[in-house]
Amino acid sequence: MDFAFTDAELAFAAEARAWLDAHLPRAWRRDHCWTRADDPAWLKIARDWQRMLFEGGWAAIAWPRAHGGRGATVIERWLFDQELDHAGAPRPAAASTVDLIGPAILQHGSTAQRDRFLRPLLSGRELWCQGFSEPGAGSDLAALRTRAERRGGGFVVSGQKVWTSHADIADWCFLLCRTEPEAPKHKGLSLLLVDMRSPGITVRPLRQMTGEAEFSEVFFDGVEVPADRLVGEAGAGWQIAMGILAHERGPVWTFTFQRRIRRSLERLIGAARDRGALRDPLVRQRLARAHIEVEMLRLVGYRSLTRLLRTGAPGAESSIEKVLGSETDQRLQELAMEMLGPHGLVPGEFGHAWLYSRSETIMGGTSEIQRNVIATRILGLPR
Repeated sequence: MDFAFTDAELAFAAEARAWLDAHLPRAWRRDHCWTRADDPAWLKIARDWQRMLFEGGWAAIAWPRAHGGRGATVIERWLFDQELDHAGAPRPAAASTVDLIGPAILQHGSTAQRDRFLRPLLSGRELWCQGFSEPGAGSDLAALRTRAERRGGGFVVSGQKVWTSHADIADWCFLLCRTEPEAPKHKGLSLLLVDMRSPGITVRPLRQMTGEAEFSEVFFDGVEVPADRLVGEAGAGWQIAMGILAHERGPVWTFTFQRRIRRSLERLIGAARDRGALRDPLVRQRLARAHIEVEMLRLVGYRSLTRLLRTGAPGAESSIEKVLGSETDQRLQELAMEMLGPHGLVPGEFGHAWLYSRSETIMGGTSEIQRNVIATRILGLPR
């Protein structure tokens, strides 16, 4: 594996670094690792930063130029993410949307849909949520029951979604629903673009044990959706959704997650040093083990990035990244609680990170499901 960059790639990184130095406000250059997801002040910063990136042409550099991007390569996208991290930049409001929903509209949406939705998405003027999981359809997503019945010139949607991130502030929902109830469960699904201000939508935030309300339940009661809000063909929703989830667990996620875990490890080492705990050889051994695991995650991300460069799409290896990343963070946060004792429960970054880490082996695909994918699609084991 070649870790060297070309002169053009290094020049691109220097350009990005210079732009960030000139435009990223100093007051925002801090670590937002444990910022509450429902903090209004943080949301304002995130939206302002999204707008600034858009105006500077940096909001989605891998997108085509015609839709607000720069036509950047995968390596350039990775280099820009590295520069954002080094600069201490906040997470922009539409970060996940740009990586997941935006590419789906780019690839599968109509010309009218691309013209209508992509630039407001990039600028942060319109925020999105992803309506996938349901109370009875999480790991077995294809078992979802939210229905979109054809009626008149469009669809009428009824059902319930859950664990929908930021639904309480979203303007639009990228909704996976069942349009063909008689078809096999993987073939009767479609994706609709739903206006969250439509009559019949109720959003109920879910309070997490961290104290924040990042997720919501969303109820659809006879919500009317025009026919031109169907993405791709009717019945093609499963293939589109799987493409989104592959990117959600792919190298972009891995590097973002790895940087967050690395910063958490660095702060834990600092806390151990301040308390004199580094004199204990067992503490040093366990911190060294944590460092090795974080470095393993980075190298697995490089391997996945290499595949993405070679094939143009993330593969089943993204399941390895998901398992390794979420379980590495859980072990690190458990180590932090053991080392810090009652001090770790004081409201702040360590206590928040420990509580939040409990969800990481569930959200975005459970570790059990990911191991099934690894067994069948990578190792070739029977189902």
